[in-house]
Formats: sequence, C-alpha cells, structure tokens
Amino acid sequence: MSSTLSSWLPQSDGYLPYYMLILSLISIGNSAQNLITLHYTRRVYNARFIPNPKLPPATQGFDPEDAVNKLILAPSGKGSDQVTPLTARCFGTWTFITSIVRLYAAYNLRFGPVYDIAIWTYVVALGHFASELLIFKSMTLGKPQVFPLIFATTALIWMPSVRDFYVQFS
Repeated sequence: MSSTLSSWLPQSDGYLPYYMLILSLISIGNSAQNLITLHYTRRVYNARFIPNPKLPPATQGFDPEDAVNKLILAPSGKGSDQVTPLTARCFGTWTFITSIVRLYAAYNLRFGPVYDIAIWTYVVALGHFASELLIFKSMTLGKPQVFPLIFATTALIWMPSVRDFYVQFS
C-alpha cells in the first residue's frame, strides 16, 4: 500500500513539491465547494456594501449598473456582500486553473518555465487577496482570510530562494 501511495507522490527532493501538491488538493476542494455553497466564500469576502448614492442617474451614454464603483462600503456593517453564485463559480474556476498549474508544477519543478508559471500563480493570488483586503475592502482580516495570505506569501518567499535547487532545464 505504501509503495502504491509513494508512486503517486512527486519524485523530487525537498518539501516544496509536497507543499504544492497539498495546496493543489486543498484548492481543488475549494473549487468544488464554490459550486455547492456560497457559505465559505462569504466568510472570506465578508464586507458589506450598498449602492453608491453619488453616481449620476442613467443617461444615453451612462448606465450606473455598468459602473465599477456602483457599490460602496456600507456604514456600520449594514448592506449586503458581493458574493453571488456567478462570482463563486468564477472564483472556483480561477482556483481550479491555478490548482492544475501548481499540481503540474509539483511534478515538474525541474523545468524553469513551469517553475516560473507556478510562482506567478502565487503572485496573482497574493495580489488578489491583498487588493481585496487593502484596496477594494471586500475582506476584513480574520481567520478565513489569513490562510490564503500565508500560503501565497510562504510560496513567494520559498520558491525564489530554492529555484536553483529544483530547476535543471531553463
């Protein structure tokens, strides 16, 4: 049994391939849950919003529904979140794509371009979560938000520092 399990694991030295494999499997589960329920996604994106009262009314050349700032942070936590079935499916799809890239990279870290693309998935993820927290304010910092930030930050510190150990073909 243990030889069967080990045949499925990345055949590379070090812990990075296992880190990426585990994160990929967790992310695949997260992708699936986005299709089943909004509950967990709402825990991450937990800020409340209201319609922006400063937008002008609709005209021939402007529709307030098309404005990227059509919602603003609600005062005192009233309002609603921005998580919808559509956003959850989009987030689930995005997460699944990054899972595939990281899963493939876990088994192919010796190839420079694969290694670099995997790093970019963490750059995009950290950029997304940091911008939602700091710029768009759709998140507040708490337990559900800390894990993706820690996972991406860890990878972005770890991967560049050990690139020469893993990459054999540029």
